[in-house]
Amino acid sequence: MEDKKIEVVKKEDMEKAVKKTPEKALKKEGWKFITLEKPVEYMGMKVEALDLTGLDDLTLDDMIEVYNLYDAMGGQGTVMQESSLLFAKLTAQRLTGVPLEALGKVGAKDAIKLKNRIYRFFYMSV
Repeated sequence: MEDKKIEVVKKEDMEKAVKKTPEKALKKEGWKFITLEKPVEYMGMKVEALDLTGLDDLTLDDMIEVYNLYDAMGGQGTVMQESSLLFAKLTAQRLTGVPLEALGKVGAKDAIKLKNRIYRFFYMSV
């Protein structure tokens, strides 16, 4: 597996990016940014937001790795894994490089928001 850099997205940086992004693109892609209500601190790293824009770049091989990890970590069943919190956590880790342990500390409300956004990408039109 390829090592990925951990990139912490600061709220100020995200706000700058949002201001530079055309409104039409924001409506289409803005839902892929999650600003955490309560930032997570883990081993000196602070996570304030999650950038899910990499969803568009996922490959079949990426998905196979996520599904295999899902199964190895006790994911249940083969139908609609994409609607589970574990699948959202694994996918977010793949996209952001934030360690699974840090993602596990994300607040419940933000966790549900993350799960719903991942589900939306796979099953709903944007």
